[in-house]
Amino acid sequence: MKAEEVLSGEDRSVGASVLRTLLVPLALLHHVGLELYLLPFRLGVRKRTKLSVPVISIGNLTSGGTGKTPMAALVGQVLSESGKKVAILSRGHGGSHEKQPGAKIVSRGDGQILLSPEVAGDEPTLLARLLPDVPVIVGRDRRISGKLAVETFAPDVLLLDDGLQFWQLHRDLDIILLDARRPFDNGWVLPRGLLREPKSHLRRAGIVVLTRADRVAPGVLEKTLADVSRLAPRAQVFTARHAPTGWIDRDGLPAAPPDGEVVSFSGIADGGAFADSLRQDGIILKSHSSFPDHFTYNTNVIEHLLRDSPAATFVTTEKDLVKVAPLWPSSGPRLLARRIALQIDRRASFAQALKTVLEIHGENNSISRRPFL
Repeated sequence: MKAEEVLSGEDRSVGASVLRTLLVPLALLHHVGLELYLLPFRLGVRKRTKLSVPVISIGNLTSGGTGKTPMAALVGQVLSESGKKVAILSRGHGGSHEKQPGAKIVSRGDGQILLSPEVAGDEPTLLARLLPDVPVIVGRDRRISGKLAVETFAPDVLLLDDGLQFWQLHRDLDIILLDARRPFDNGWVLPRGLLREPKSHLRRAGIVVLTRADRVAPGVLEKTLADVSRLAPRAQVFTARHAPTGWIDRDGLPAAPPDGEVVSFSGIADGGAFADSLRQDGIILKSHSSFPDHFTYNTNVIEHLLRDSPAATFVTTEKDLVKVAPLWPSSGPRLLARRIALQIDRRASFAQALKTVLEIHGENNSISRRPFL
């Protein structure tokens, strides 16, 4: 029994129907509990920490991959190109630092990565590689990591990677990503569905980006755009796609694409989508192995992969490569990562929307004066 088929209703067996019914009260409890938690923020009883520089949060409503890290890289690039000093705050899921208090610097923006993926987490390490001129800081409490960033790097703007549900920190802009294929999953919050919070909360977005918009029919996309406009009438809405921009080898250097049959593997939220994208681009897959998101690789896992296909070319994601490359045997088969970037439509308008947020902050008239939630 696959969880996706059970939650979506595709599995119509008696057991699946019973499980869906049992999950409904838990989802309702989740929803009520979230609203009670947020009530003091709405009433102004509980204040959110406000830093001295504008804060832009990037996140999603659903649990799973919608492209938050590629979007953080894109926003960081756009702002840097406009002359702004940027610093990125990340929780760093899966890193050992999560068990420790405080914040840690992954990169100082000088091209050097100070912490391993095992300590910092895979996504912060990847962001430090993609944006070598941008400092990256990790910490569970973004208030602490934000203060460290301001004191150490004096940035013009802070980016929160996957920060939508970090309620305690004031944001000047929430960028919410929705996967155009299933923007609101099955409409239920966890655990009956994959929504972290109800879709009505989309209204606090300043910008909504529909990712993988090229993977849905035009009519479906138009309906989703209409739904988004209804739920978030004040938000600017953009569409984007995950576009391959090349291949890199285990050292992170540009490489020629694979030739012939390959073995792929990934430890991301939607490994199936990664495998499908390879097939759609003409890559011949001998097999694909999907591991959980933020999977911790070890030598045993690598040996198992190599034992099954010792002579094959192996392909993975850039997020996985930062963890796998140090474990890959020097005499092992060819290992490549497919570099993917988020390409947003109407990029100039998107850049202007970000610029406007910073201008408003400078005038002490932040758009965050909109009612929180």
